[in-house]
Amino acid sequence: MKYKLQNQQKIFSYRLKRIILIGSLSLFHIITSPGTVSAIPDKVSIEQQNETIKGTVVDESGEPLIGVNIVVKGSTRYGVVTDIDGNFSISVPMPVTLVFSYIGYQSQEIEVTGNKAIRIKMVSDVETFDEVVVVAYGAQKKVTITGSVASVTNKDLLKTPTTNVASALAGRLPGLTTIQTSGEPGRENVNLFLRGAATTNGTSPLILVDGVPYDNLSSIDPHEIANISVLKDASATAVFGVRGANGVILITTKRGEKGEVEVNVSAEYSMQQFAFQPERINSWDYAVLRNEARKNEGAGDYSEFSKEDIRLFETWETGNPEDPYWHPNQNWQNILFKKFAPMVKTNVNLSGGSDKVQYFINTGYVNQGGIFNVENKEQLGYNPQSSLDRYNFRSNIDYHFNENIKVFANLFSYVEKVNSTKESISEIFVGSLTHRPTSAGPLSNTDYMLQFNNVVSPALPNRVVCDPNDPLRSAYALLNRAGYREDTNSGLNAVAGLDIDLGFITPGLSTKAQVSYDSHARSTIVGDHPYVRYRWIRNGDDDYIYTLEGGDDDSEGPISVSKGTASGYFLNLQWQVNYQKLFGEKHRLGGLVLAQRDYKEASQDDNVTDKYLPFNVIGLSVRGTYAYDDRYLFEVNMGYNGSEQFSPNKRFGFFPAVSAGWVVSNEAFLKNNDVITNLKVRSSFGKVGNDKIGNARFLYLDKINPNGWTNADVLVLPVPSLGHGGKIEENYIGNPDITWEIAEKQNYALDLSLYRNFTLAFDYFVEDRDQILISRGIIPEIQGRPQYTLPKVNMGKVNNKGFEIEAGYNKTINKDFSLGVGLNYSYNKNKVLYADEAQLPEDYAYRYRATGFALGQNWGYQIDRSVDDEKGKDGSGFFNSQEGIEKSGLKYEIGTPLPGDFIYIDQNNDGVINDRDIVPIKYSSLLPQSTYGASLNLQFKGLDFSCLVQGIGKFSKYYADAGIFEELSAKAYFDMHMDRWSEERYEQKLNGEDINISHPRLANTTSTSHVMNDYYIMDASFVRLKNAEIGYTFPARVCRLIGSETIRLYINGNNLYTWHNLKTKGFDPEQTGPTQYPNMRTFNVGLNVIF
Repeated sequence: MKYKLQNQQKIFSYRLKRIILIGSLSLFHIITSPGTVSAIPDKVSIEQQNETIKGTVVDESGEPLIGVNIVVKGSTRYGVVTDIDGNFSISVPMPVTLVFSYIGYQSQEIEVTGNKAIRIKMVSDVETFDEVVVVAYGAQKKVTITGSVASVTNKDLLKTPTTNVASALAGRLPGLTTIQTSGEPGRENVNLFLRGAATTNGTSPLILVDGVPYDNLSSIDPHEIANISVLKDASATAVFGVRGANGVILITTKRGEKGEVEVNVSAEYSMQQFAFQPERINSWDYAVLRNEARKNEGAGDYSEFSKEDIRLFETWETGNPEDPYWHPNQNWQNILFKKFAPMVKTNVNLSGGSDKVQYFINTGYVNQGGIFNVENKEQLGYNPQSSLDRYNFRSNIDYHFNENIKVFANLFSYVEKVNSTKESISEIFVGSLTHRPTSAGPLSNTDYMLQFNNVVSPALPNRVVCDPNDPLRSAYALLNRAGYREDTNSGLNAVAGLDIDLGFITPGLSTKAQVSYDSHARSTIVGDHPYVRYRWIRNGDDDYIYTLEGGDDDSEGPISVSKGTASGYFLNLQWQVNYQKLFGEKHRLGGLVLAQRDYKEASQDDNVTDKYLPFNVIGLSVRGTYAYDDRYLFEVNMGYNGSEQFSPNKRFGFFPAVSAGWVVSNEAFLKNNDVITNLKVRSSFGKVGNDKIGNARFLYLDKINPNGWTNADVLVLPVPSLGHGGKIEENYIGNPDITWEIAEKQNYALDLSLYRNFTLAFDYFVEDRDQILISRGIIPEIQGRPQYTLPKVNMGKVNNKGFEIEAGYNKTINKDFSLGVGLNYSYNKNKVLYADEAQLPEDYAYRYRATGFALGQNWGYQIDRSVDDEKGKDGSGFFNSQEGIEKSGLKYEIGTPLPGDFIYIDQNNDGVINDRDIVPIKYSSLLPQSTYGASLNLQFKGLDFSCLVQGIGKFSKYYADAGIFEELSAKAYFDMHMDRWSEERYEQKLNGEDINISHPRLANTTSTSHVMNDYYIMDASFVRLKNAEIGYTFPARVCRLIGSETIRLYINGNNLYTWHNLKTKGFDPEQTGPTQYPNMRTFNVGLNVIF
């Protein structure tokens, strides 16, 4: 089974090279004969006195090997390499001894006495050595790569049951950081960073699918993918010029293989739940905390809830509440959300081919349900549930006219419908956190809700009831009664190309041309449904009064529907010439010249004439490689690109990079070493660019807004001569000298393999990003002109550096048992060197808030946890009495502190707590400094098990959202507020009771504790069991019963468990707060059958 899975993986890898690898690794002499691998017709081709030998080279499992060296023993005149199908043809004098060599395999010498077809099986020398790696516009043998490249295969991606490929990359690739901020069906948001961030502008890497830019990763079915590579250093990305500074992600899709048709069918059913859900507080605890908050600010002991109220609330603990209607215990989490949501995924693909045609065809379907508790669709007349329905189709076809000419055509399309409520999802989650457990609701006829016939109000059933403290926002109504939104997104991508072997001109020369057309469209339907809202007001001890809220009347209005559309297309043209040749036995020369143009055009709405202006990128890429005896490696990459983001005389730039490597293990003194089976050192240096300057375009031109607006900074006057009648403003002044950012990158690395099983890679990198586009900070406002209207300038500078470690151990213990362990760790730290930042006065603790610190650095007040009896400090960090406040001698300009509030450090020793005392707190909130992953793979006979642990470190976030600050209008409390300071709890602790006091006093309004400080700026590091899978592959005798080749049953899960240090356990540290649609925990069962 192990070898079968490995073979399938290799087949995918080989086929994907047909499009973008033929220019780098298969540009040797390609003169292959038709026919099957096992039966190549004998031909005699006489070239002067030479005879032609043809054959195929395969690995131990019978799969073809690409790029195997074939030379004549004792001669430097003859030499070829195998093509992408493992075939070769060499014309030599007879008899002859051919030497076959390939990195990771044992060399073989074969004596040939006549012109005949031969088949060579190479024996593995290093069991887990990854032979071929996808790089920019081609592929290279891993041993010859001098840049920094990492890759992951389809097999690993499919272990994560998700609808977004980007989330499946978490923890699998060194240098790649993934942050998923939403789990909403169809709107999952995953931010990607390669080697951190080094700019204040766009940080996303460039993404290419089969060599063509494409950034909608969520639309790609992982079953279509053969391999994903990430290119990290300048040597790997220089050919992309102005778009390579943030790194590049290459996705290569599967291609067909010569042979019988293979049908691969998979089906999965999943149940999803919130990975994190804030812990609600019950109504009796809530009543105690509300009274306490009011008491802290001078109210009486039972100013809002009486002792009898609290007693009646507490009867819920018995399971038989005495007064459920007047003293409810609402669980808004249960009211608004279900426990589980279903997800279904199905996929069918076909692959195969003949000598002439090879094909891969894939179809997929995903249905992801929402987690909301929604009313019946038939009753409402619409569906407000969050859901996703997506259909995928891909077809990759290769047609060989003859031995030297191939055409290929790729077709990809998808259609998806994303459904949701009309209102903001975040508002619903805010309501789930802030609606009080003591409130009635959500409807007039639900359990433990006062019936209309029991109160002084009209007998209207099933009406929305709002909390009197927040009458305009009912989360239940926003979800169910406000309406719906339906987005239909579609895309079509077509690629056609021609691949020609020009070996008749000179061996090793080839050319390739392709054109790609990508169109996308979106249709949005919004149904707006007005609904009646009632406010309930308690009327004495035994009655409520319901009143219509605002201008509502007593009848539900009809739903109104509006529609919007958007569309666009993208055109990519490429033409490249490739050369690769082995001279003698030791000199390997390769080259690439590629011309490319991108053209993009979009329409915001088909019904309006205001179109987005076209966008163009044009460029030339060059790569040259040289290897001597596969020991000494040299590579030069160059990109010359132009971008329309800039003025005509600033559009083009030249971006070179050089790299070198030394394969020490190929030296004579290590070549046959059984311990060090691979040892390579490599380094690179180069310059790449970034033209991502935000959403604004043409910043080199002045921007005039004829429909301006008036504010305190801009005087807007009527200018009737412009035809707009009333107002005009200058949004900003253009700067004709702005240009792209420049990133100078260095990389120093070591690759090591021991005992054929253990691999280790270490990379150290340094990046200096210059010419970052920023707004001026030190120029004061000029004649009333605000700073934001001043020209943008290329003045920012950021330094970014770090290291990456990747280690693996793979071992086949025996024919029944094998194991694999993988580890990766990445660390990166950036620092702003220049931001044109105005210097603060000398009495500030820190005179700069950006310069000298990390991008996204958190700032706040530092809590004083020192001990000083004379100043009323006991080490707790709180003022514990009014006397302590007076003894501190501190004057607060951010409010009036009360007992239970935080004590802040007077950083500048002026006796005043104000913004001059703000200091850097913990780490950046932009992205973590460290990321890591650890994987385990076990296989015993038909059983297989795998798991992935993923984590991030040195990451901080400021939490001040609903569920953190309790002074919101609804006065919400959660688990962390139970550990609050109070006078009673403080006295209990002084008396030796085991009480945890970590949260400041509860406040009825904003307090001095409710500011950015090192309590609310929390450590967002985490360790997560990202996914685990166990599968069973049935024996061949069982498979034959249904005529299949393979049957595999498996169960897996995603986001299974997370360890973190947040002060509340109900928040996901990967998200910015609890008001987004949470990331989902998934339990999945699947079946895969191959015919």
